[in-house]
Amino acid sequence: MKVKFFANYDKSADLLKRFKANYHIYDDGIIFTIDDDYDFAVVFNRTNEQLRTQAKVITVIQEPSWSPVHWNNRFLTQSDYLIIHDAQLFENTYQIELGKKVFECPSYMFYHDHIDKSLFMDTKVVQKTKRLSMIVSALSMDVGNYGKRLRLLRKILASDLDIDIFGRGFNISDERYKGGIEFKYTGLLPYEYSIAIENSNEKNYITEKFVDCVLCDVIPIYCGAPNLSQVYNDKYFHTINLDSHTIIDDIREIIKMPAPKQNLDSNKDRYFQQRNLYSLIKDLVKGD
Repeated sequence: MKVKFFANYDKSADLLKRFKANYHIYDDGIIFTIDDDYDFAVVFNRTNEQLRTQAKVITVIQEPSWSPVHWNNRFLTQSDYLIIHDAQLFENTYQIELGKKVFECPSYMFYHDHIDKSLFMDTKVVQKTKRLSMIVSALSMDVGNYGKRLRLLRKILASDLDIDIFGRGFNISDERYKGGIEFKYTGLLPYEYSIAIENSNEKNYITEKFVDCVLCDVIPIYCGAPNLSQVYNDKYFHTINLDSHTIIDDIREIIKMPAPKQNLDSNKDRYFQQRNLYSLIKDLVKGD
């Protein structure tokens, strides 16, 4: 069986390249193609491209429920297989019945940097010389955690918290602000901890915000999916409440202790072994 990738945000050839860089493809159980001879279309969120009528459609949702990408999204209701993080939330939000076969599970997300996974295999040799980082953009929206994330940034800048801040779109006169970075891992690898705030607090919506940290052997200080501990090992992350009046002190309390070393059952291993999208696609294709 041949599989071709589609998305609302990238071309098939680039999606295939990223998929192979991101996931362990441990056998030849699937043939990937960028031509029109595919039997299965794997669609990330949605696509405006015309799909082969004979092809089965596997849709993988990677955006929160409120994203405009879901408005009038026929792939929510007409896909042969729909992989989604919170089925009831989507059905209630859009007053639709999802279909056809629905798999509710933690989000299958690419990590952020467009690099090969091999970089993350030997990160333990990198010395952790710094305590805390935060990677954040200036993007502001009236939904999700965007406003709260920027409010936390302002509180941090008003404090003397020992932190390095990375991100584009800011005009900040503070020596802790290091500017934008090309690759996210450069703002993670040297650090013990990093603040990671999802765009939305939805069940199972665990994105690269969290994953990028664990791949770099960094302990996330996290706000996002309320069921994170059901998916990842809670020995290797901390959570914070963005509405806490003592949030700066809460962060200080977390980082005053050295970050634990991730050995058995690390969250990096869980991501590569349990969140391998290749395995799921293969099971669906072979079981069809």
